Amino acid sequence: MKLLRSPFAGPFSLLVGCQFAILSATHAAPVHGWLTWRGPDQNGASLEKNLPDKVDAGHPLWTANLPGQSTPVIANGHLYIMGYVGDGPDLQEVLACFDAETGKQLWQQGYSDFLSDIIYHRYATSSPTIDPETGNVYMQGTQGILAAFTADGQKLWDVSMMEVYGRLTFPNGRTASPLLDKDLVITRGITANWGAHGPGGDRFYAFDKKTGELVWASSPGDRPHDNSFSLPVLDWLDGRRVFYASTGDGSIVCVNARTGDPIWRIPLFKAGINSSVLVHHNDKIIAIYGTPYEPGQMVAMKIPHATPANAAAGPVVVPRSEVELWSNELRTSTSSPILVGDTVYLTSEVGNLAAIDANSGKILWKLKLGIEQRNACPIYADGKLYFVSQNAGTYVVAAKPQFEPLAHNVFADDDSRTNATPAVSNGQLFLRTDKNLYCIGKK
Repeated sequence: MKLLRSPFAGPFSLLVGCQFAILSATHAAPVHGWLTWRGPDQNGASLEKNLPDKVDAGHPLWTANLPGQSTPVIANGHLYIMGYVGDGPDLQEVLACFDAETGKQLWQQGYSDFLSDIIYHRYATSSPTIDPETGNVYMQGTQGILAAFTADGQKLWDVSMMEVYGRLTFPNGRTASPLLDKDLVITRGITANWGAHGPGGDRFYAFDKKTGELVWASSPGDRPHDNSFSLPVLDWLDGRRVFYASTGDGSIVCVNARTGDPIWRIPLFKAGINSSVLVHHNDKIIAIYGTPYEPGQMVAMKIPHATPANAAAGPVVVPRSEVELWSNELRTSTSSPILVGDTVYLTSEVGNLAAIDANSGKILWKLKLGIEQRNACPIYADGKLYFVSQNAGTYVVAAKPQFEPLAHNVFADDDSRTNATPAVSNGQLFLRTDKNLYCIGKK
């Protein structure tokens, strides 16, 4: 559904928090780094080299105190991360910027929580996203504030998704990270608002990244069973810029990223799916689903080339039986898999780190890490897998078809809980517990 501008544009928008600062976007040189929580290739993998074989959080290069559950993103020597300051009625969710080499905090911008019942340390929360063209930083808070800042912390614009579009909050704090594509910043959430968007739905919204003006809104799924905070994966399909995403109705959807028009939907599960999908060899989608209470699976499917008769017809519903290539018994509710060549790595719901052949679905090996694992994803760099468990410290494993452990370490604050995925940049590893942020590696 394409919208040229927000139906709430005008004086009313100022009353509900849709502010547009009198600032122009920074026209900087293109930036590179770990720009989203899924890394530079949208799959949890990096080409970084010379990373440590041992993750010793007891001897970091630096430590910074900022409670939270967000994965950091890094570009041009700056690290950006979401966190919390204050307590009770004074609690604010902040976007903070640190010097990535020294750990010195450079700036922070905060928003108070309102009309919310968030439990702040239960699940991983959203991460900032850096625009590769400008270096500007975008965030969506648990309270529904979507905002844009320059690299030095000047606010460009913000909009209250809760007040303007009826975005719902959830007690466990699962909130989607923004996605940047050319001139658009795309976000999502369960909303219930006006007209065709009156019934509750898992919807995607695209805004002009410079002004915050709404460009399109899209409802590609059926009525949701649960929230989903999976990050969409951008790709090209039949000459169109598209994204693939798992949704709150238990489907995998394909949406035109430039117009919001739904293209197809594959129903998979009777509950919402939180894990992000993988694209393998540009012709296959790998998805995983499950909950603590319902069994799930990992499944690979051929990418359909179905096209709706027209934009108003809605997505083509593609039966799983028509596109399934393989499946196995692995499941997870919130942790997303990563892809390294032809091997998928994931942390399953029951606490296993596993390696899977992406071509056949065969499980190559498993490592028992703990009782459960619902949030942090493994990452790959320099031939190694880095994984942070919820309560049992860090693991380093060789990224090989045969299992080869390299190291296991616990955090100095050993009573901490970790849900955030690690990030890498400039030969250094950045880890985050619910208490502190760590930089590990060589200067």
